[in-house]
Order: sequence, then C-alpha cells, then structure tokens
Amino acid sequence: MLTGMFDRDSLIKRALETGWPFVAGLMDEVRGALTAPIEGDVPRAVYYASLRTLRALESLVRRMLYLMSVQLEVSWTPPAPRASAMDSSGPVMDTLRTSQTGLARQAPARKLAMLDTLTLYFPPLEPLETHPARYGPRPSIWMLGMPRAPEPEGPPETLDPAPLLARLERLTTSCADPAAEARRMALWQARRRAELQAGKRGRMHPLRMGRPPGYVKDRLRRDTLQRKLWDFWQFCHWADTATDPPARPAGAGLAPA
Repeated sequence: MLTGMFDRDSLIKRALETGWPFVAGLMDEVRGALTAPIEGDVPRAVYYASLRTLRALESLVRRMLYLMSVQLEVSWTPPAPRASAMDSSGPVMDTLRTSQTGLARQAPARKLAMLDTLTLYFPPLEPLETHPARYGPRPSIWMLGMPRAPEPEGPPETLDPAPLLARLERLTTSCADPAAEARRMALWQARRRAELQAGKRGRMHPLRMGRPPGYVKDRLRRDTLQRKLWDFWQFCHWADTATDPPARPAGAGLAPA
C-alpha cells in the first residue's frame, strides 16, 4: 500500500489534476483585481500584489508543463535549408508574391516563455569594505525666514495594468492547451540534446537551478500558491534525479558556441 501511495507517477498525476483548476481560479482572481475598478489605472498596492501572484503562477505553470513533457517521447531533426529568396523564380518567390497580394496574415497568439529567467545576482567573493548606503529622511538646515526645500515627489499612486494583462493573456493562451505546450517544451529539450551531441554548447534545462521565480519562503505557510509552487519544485527535482542526463561526447566541452 505504501508503495502505491508514494509512487512518483501517481503523485504527479494527482497533483496535475488538481493544479490546473487551481491555476484557472487564480488567473480569474488576478484578472478581476486588475479590471475591477474601471478601465484605467489601478492602485499601486493592487498592481504589485497582482505582479507577485502572476510571477509565481507563471513559474508554477512552467513546472507543470515540464512534468508533462518528461513523459513524452519526441525526436527532433534539423530543418531542411531554405531556398534563397533572391531567386526570381521558384516556390519561395511565388509565396512572397501571394503574401503581398493577399490579405495580411494574423500574427500568432503569444504564449508563455518556455524557459525560466536566470538570476542576475551574483554574491561578492569577498565581504564589502563599506556598508551600502541607506536612504532615509534628508538632513536639512533651516533658519527663521528661510523657505524650506520642497520634498521630492513620491511614487505614483496608480499604475497602468496593461503590461500585467498582456502577461496574463499569454499565460491563459498556454493554459488553454497544456498538452500542446508540453510537447513544445519536449521538442525544445530534444533539440538541445541533439545540439549538445553535435558539440554546440548552450542551455540544457528549461528550469533554472535553485529557487523558482516568484517563490517566497516567508509566505510558504500562509499562501496556498507558494505551497503549490514548492510542491511542484520538488516534483521536478524528483523527476530529474530519476532521469539520466544525455551523454556528452568526448571533446564537446571545447567546441565553440
């Protein structure tokens, strides 16, 4: 009984079944918070609260798609070289003429990025000689009859929610067909493995090492989203340790990028 209870595949399957409705509910909450007052700016506190939730949601969905992608078996082959567009005859120029005379094709809907953003902070090798500056109230000298210097303007009270709504729309598009997105991530990993075998260096894993984007340890006890993100973080680590990495050919590390 304990073997079935702690089986990796069954645990991940149950977590995915409950994870997608959870993500859909939180996306509706974020959309409602950003569009609730009127069609315009939203309060600063609402903007940044929605940004924190949206960033953790993107990280959670990316890990759910990764768990689905590791169960797929896909292969990638290099695309055939395209014909030169300078040739005045042939199917390439015919296609160009058709596209110029016909109606403009609609741009495909933007989707969630498959890769985690890499951390940009690198801790110093040695301790800092001087402590960083701390900003607080400014000292001032005032005498009777002298006007005081005007205080600097503070941050705006309201912000435009359009960037967050665009990110939410990309996330919604990816969640509408998670199977296709998982296949897209599996194809990316297959392409990177083939390029590694060919001696080309580059990023191999769609998820970054360590803390996921949007994860806050201090909110783990009181935030359901943070607990979900932590669970899927551990599931991804579990899946990676059970899967053998691709073999690196001899001398591939010295090949130019």
